[in-house]
Amino acid sequence: MFADISAAAIFNLEYHWNLHQRQTIFIAASNGNSARVHGNVQRVFAKNPPICSVVRYQSSGRLRTVLLPNTTTGPATTAPSLPANAVIIDRVSVTSPARTLVDCGLHYPFTQTIAMFDSALRRGIVTREQILEICDTMQRDCGPVQRLLYYTNPLNENGGESFCYGTIIDEGFAVPELQHVFIAPQSPQGTLRVDFVWHTHDGRVIVLEFDGTDKYVNPSMTNKRGIRQVVHDERRREDFLKQAGVTTIIRVNYAEVEQRTPLTRKLLEANVPMARAHPFYERYTDVAGRVW
Repeated sequence: MFADISAAAIFNLEYHWNLHQRQTIFIAASNGNSARVHGNVQRVFAKNPPICSVVRYQSSGRLRTVLLPNTTTGPATTAPSLPANAVIIDRVSVTSPARTLVDCGLHYPFTQTIAMFDSALRRGIVTREQILEICDTMQRDCGPVQRLLYYTNPLNENGGESFCYGTIIDEGFAVPELQHVFIAPQSPQGTLRVDFVWHTHDGRVIVLEFDGTDKYVNPSMTNKRGIRQVVHDERRREDFLKQAGVTTIIRVNYAEVEQRTPLTRKLLEANVPMARAHPFYERYTDVAGRVW
């Protein structure tokens, strides 16, 4: 039964593939301790963990995947989730999505794991309550998982946006609003949606756009436009955003987020509010817990 990052890969959750750089396969074990047992195989101690099966099958000429919870015995073809004409290709036992997320949340950094939580919630394969139920059964501090649950947001549309969002939070900046829509009458669409936005107490509107390289080179995203035309369209978009009341526009790419310093410098130069030590976003308490 696969667990940890191996289960996350089988669920096709989003995360940075450098988490596989140790080339370790994780399996769940009901006794013993979490240790490397042979070569690149590592055991994850999990006493009676909730499990499920990920089944790939062919139906009507198409290859499909279905998640079958709590199916530890018996042929997958008996499950009501599969059509009668399903031809099973393979079936893999894994720890449940909730248990997988808890294990990964305790094992990997916040910025690397939040994309898993975002994608799992976005796809509806797990709920926050199910993750909390797993935490209640753990005999260890689940603080990192609680932090992930507090900040996770399925409005992040892909792993890159989640990584950027998590890094912004981890660097101590105020949590941005996601996928905000501006009314822009001058634009052809009439509205413009942005990745991240901050509305500050002094009336500024700061927008951050996360730029993936695909938007310049992937034909499916550029609509066969050249790089020069894509850049021209970006500038027009920025003009429309400023007409809609945006005061500052920040653009960052994946490399800048990964290096952190370029992202942090751009946020500081734009005077993005900090969540720490900022009087508008933070309140102090005395020893009795009273808010000042």
